Amino acid sequence: MKIINKKSLATVVGLACIFLAIGINSTLSANQQRTPPPKAAPQYPVVSVTQTSPVTHHASVTAYGVVKSRNQLALTSQVSGRITMLSNKFLTGNTFKKGEVLAEVESIVYQQALANAQVNLANAELALAQEELNSSQAAQEWQQSGLANEQASDLVLRKPQLAAAKAQHVMASKALAKAEYDLAQTKLVAPFDALVVSKEVQVGSNVQAGNTVAELYDISLFEVSLPLSQQQWQLLPKGLSEHNVLSTIKVKLTDETSHEQWQARFDRFEQHIDSASRQRSLVVSIENPIALSNPLFPGSFVKATIEGEAIENLWKLPASSLIDNQTIWQVNDEGLLAHLAVKVLFSQGNAVYVQPTEALTQALIVNRPLSSYLVNMKVEANGEELL
Repeated sequence: MKIINKKSLATVVGLACIFLAIGINSTLSANQQRTPPPKAAPQYPVVSVTQTSPVTHHASVTAYGVVKSRNQLALTSQVSGRITMLSNKFLTGNTFKKGEVLAEVESIVYQQALANAQVNLANAELALAQEELNSSQAAQEWQQSGLANEQASDLVLRKPQLAAAKAQHVMASKALAKAEYDLAQTKLVAPFDALVVSKEVQVGSNVQAGNTVAELYDISLFEVSLPLSQQQWQLLPKGLSEHNVLSTIKVKLTDETSHEQWQARFDRFEQHIDSASRQRSLVVSIENPIALSNPLFPGSFVKATIEGEAIENLWKLPASSLIDNQTIWQVNDEGLLAHLAVKVLFSQGNAVYVQPTEALTQALIVNRPLSSYLVNMKVEANGEELL
């Protein structure tokens, strides 16, 4: 009986513990259901931004052009004949000094023509001298004839014969000059310090007057024509009609493949607008470019950087910040994305210089906008020094 009581007591205690555990667990579960979970802090896209501030900077105008010789000549023969001699240097890529002989045309025919012209001139001089004497004698005879008070005819005084003799003498003189000229033209000489670009004849070639013998480039002066838009012209120093202002324009030419650079000087500007491109060109020149330590060759495609007018209240931004040529993203005071219209004035390296269309002095500009950005999107601005 005593044993049964102990078992019953143990059973009661065990059941009580079970019910107590169930109650505690139910109470904890109810409390957990009534307590809301902690809220996670919202996460916004992080964007790289540049804090703008107004700057004053010399405008930099960039243009592209092809290097050309100012004087490009198709050298032609002025006489006909067979080529009898070519200079050893008369090969493409070689250069000649002004007056050097490139080739010679067979001259025997022109020497004979010169000799004939000399004979004709001598005969004309003799005929003129004889006619001057005859004319003088005719005048004397008229005076001695007793008819001095009457008017003698020109024919009696041999005036027409004298005029004809003078004309024959002039014609013979001109024929001699032409024969001398033709003989001189049998030697084909460089009209300027020249680069041979192409050669069209060989020894033994027959040429006619007007045939092209070679194509030559003047190597003393090269130039580059740089087409500029109206906006670019406005960035150049004011007073372009004044020579002293023009001479101060600095122009740097760069070959973007080899990265070689040359200093050019302002030469002139065109007074017309190209009908196709609607642009007007600024022309710069380089003296003796082939003789430089880093030669500049004709036909090179170069980038020209022209220093322009100093402009105030510019924003200097990364070129990557542009959505298009007139829009950028900014982060406003509330951390929201918004479009901002700007006027791009010029670029330099990886930077662009713009002016906002609104009256702003400072703004947070997104450096690298994404296509997924939307107006009024909440973002977290992260300042970054990119320039």
